[in-house]
Amino acid sequence: MHHTYESTFPFFGEDISALSYISWEREINDFVHSFHLRHSKYYFLTLCISSFVGHAREWWDYRQSRVEKGRKSPIQNLSELRACMRRTFIPPSFDLDHDIEKKKIEIARRKEEKLATLLREMRELEEKERLRIQRREQKEREKFKQELREEVMASSCLH
Repeated sequence: MHHTYESTFPFFGEDISALSYISWEREINDFVHSFHLRHSKYYFLTLCISSFVGHAREWWDYRQSRVEKGRKSPIQNLSELRACMRRTFIPPSFDLDHDIEKKKIEIARRKEEKLATLLREMRELEEKERLRIQRREQKEREKFKQELREEVMASSCLH
């Protein structure tokens, strides 16, 4: 059972933005709800800490060195870890609703730009196709006129 949780447990630390932290915390909360009661809270705390990579790992190692020197209190449970990480990774000025709304607006803007580009490309292709059709029709008209002239000339020569 231990191996199963470790292999699917989400990592945190390469991107330490507030939104990334909140996303990671939500994934952790989903794991908490799926855990069996036989697992201790310390096991889950250890599993969370073992998922730290990059910047989060550096932060944790530095914090632990301060705990060893008596400058920080050790973290005893997941609630304390969350509170500590929120203080570290979510700036006081962070407004979750505002930042999520900004992200949605940015995504919508990029989609709108892509759509505008696709529409422009589609119009260009339509224009190319319209010109190709016009040239083909012009050639067919010229060919028809030429054949008609030849036919008129041939019939007038017979008379």
